[in-house]
Amino acid sequence: MAQRNRVRQTTTALFTQFPTNGRIPFKQVLQATWVATFALFIGICFVLVIVFSADGKPTSSNKWYEYAPTFVALGAVVLRGSVAALLGIVANEDPRVETGGEGGISLKRVESLHLASRLAVGMLAYPLFRVGWIIGFLGLAITSAVQPVLQSAIAVRQERQIIPMGLPIYHPQFNGSLALSDSAAMYAAGPTTISRRSAVAALMGEKSGLRYTDANVTGIANFGPVKYLDVTCNIEAVPGNKSNLNGWDLYNFTYRYPDAEHFSDDPRYDLTQFRDVSNVSVLYDGVEILLAAKSKVEVQAVMFNNTHYLRHLCMVQTAIGSCAAHITAGIGSMGDLACLRDQFINVDSDLDKALSFYGPAGGVQSLFGSFLEVFVGKAVLSIRNRFNSGQSLFMMGTMVADTDKTLLMPSDLLSHMQRVLWVTPLLAKFGTPEQEALNVTMSVLDERNVVVYKIDKPRIIVTVAVLFIIGLGCLVNLSLCRSGACGRLTRDSLVHSLTVAGPNGPAIKGACLASLDEILDKAGDEKLKFGVLLEATDSVSGHLGFAEQPLAPGSHGGTPVTTVGKPVPGRWYGGYGGLRKEASSC
Repeated sequence: MAQRNRVRQTTTALFTQFPTNGRIPFKQVLQATWVATFALFIGICFVLVIVFSADGKPTSSNKWYEYAPTFVALGAVVLRGSVAALLGIVANEDPRVETGGEGGISLKRVESLHLASRLAVGMLAYPLFRVGWIIGFLGLAITSAVQPVLQSAIAVRQERQIIPMGLPIYHPQFNGSLALSDSAAMYAAGPTTISRRSAVAALMGEKSGLRYTDANVTGIANFGPVKYLDVTCNIEAVPGNKSNLNGWDLYNFTYRYPDAEHFSDDPRYDLTQFRDVSNVSVLYDGVEILLAAKSKVEVQAVMFNNTHYLRHLCMVQTAIGSCAAHITAGIGSMGDLACLRDQFINVDSDLDKALSFYGPAGGVQSLFGSFLEVFVGKAVLSIRNRFNSGQSLFMMGTMVADTDKTLLMPSDLLSHMQRVLWVTPLLAKFGTPEQEALNVTMSVLDERNVVVYKIDKPRIIVTVAVLFIIGLGCLVNLSLCRSGACGRLTRDSLVHSLTVAGPNGPAIKGACLASLDEILDKAGDEKLKFGVLLEATDSVSGHLGFAEQPLAPGSHGGTPVTTVGKPVPGRWYGGYGGLRKEASSC
């Protein structure tokens, strides 16, 4: 592709017709402002997209939300630059309008208006009450305030958000890893040491923490359906006082297997009858815990709760349901765990057969045995009204106070039974799993303290609307207002100074190498006029430019008389005074 030659062959190549309507041609306005206008539009859209997408979003979600203030600052820089460019173009027209007036304009004023057109803070050294200077001053103030105003609309807040999550947690349900095995046929048997220890820990841990997961999650956690042991009770409260009389046990707890087979008439081995806890020897020898391969155990218990004797008749059975607890950083209180039963289930057929240790109910007898070892027993007052807990782990673990003068019993029994039944499987993590899939899914409504950006949308919208109106006003001003001094758009004062020197030399005589400071110091009050230096005729183009003063008639031999006036609409200006048709042929 051939490169365009931008070297003039003749000076008449630049002559231009003054607009007949006195306005700047729209093409020049478009060429001068399209970049700034496009940048203004893009900047407004960019800022609004950030505002409406990032408002109220957690900063940790993605980089777009995290760096929203930085992106707003970037958009503010684009808006400031585009508006400054448009205001600068408008303000740059004012010096040429000013210089076309009567009496001319001082160099200091030209410099002040020039600085104002650049929105430079140096304009404040030469304050003027002129349109161009006021536009520059207001433009400087507005563009300087754009970024602070936009960023001040963004505030950092900390909020609590709830995020649903699913996490695996350990729960063996009825897995055989909880139990011992009996005989070569691998029948499921009683509890392992881990199961027994877990039951004791659950009894003692009403206010202790239970780690459900290593994940740092906080909120309401639900898991299930899971298989577990559940209890239902009928409780009768009988008013009474603590007593050491015979038959007034402060606590006794016994059990039976209502569905067990009747093997013996000896009550010591007949599991269909309640185990005997009436004998005082139970205080010292305890109660032998015998188990049966059945799905439910009936419990009979009495406990003095400081005001009443609570008589319990309960049924502990295999069940299936869901559990819930509030956890903090993956840890919940054992006493807060609550399980809601869907239904009781019967697993007798799974228990009473060979290899039941590996079956779906391998851990049932272990859970029953661990539970009964904790609660079965009795406690009484001695002849000196001192508390005798006997061999009861429950009484030793839950007694509130026991001194010479004070005896405070637990307030209830049922909540402790529930906690031991529900929490024991969760604590038994260190057994030897004989089956896979000991995890269940826990759903957590994770409550997180997140940092969010709250954005003042009305402030942002008003700010960008003001900038849009300013930009639109600049375009209207350039397109509709008349430019009687020049009739064209000059976007830069340096380019302007290169194009306005008359045919007789530069406007400031003898200043070709002088610095601006030196000119302002030595000739700052000299007057300049801008306008027609050579009058245009029907056949000869004229010339516009700056002049220190009109040349006196005949002051230079062979030089046309110079006048400073306004251009005539429809006449041609530029070149070197040649004929229009000659210029057209170039």
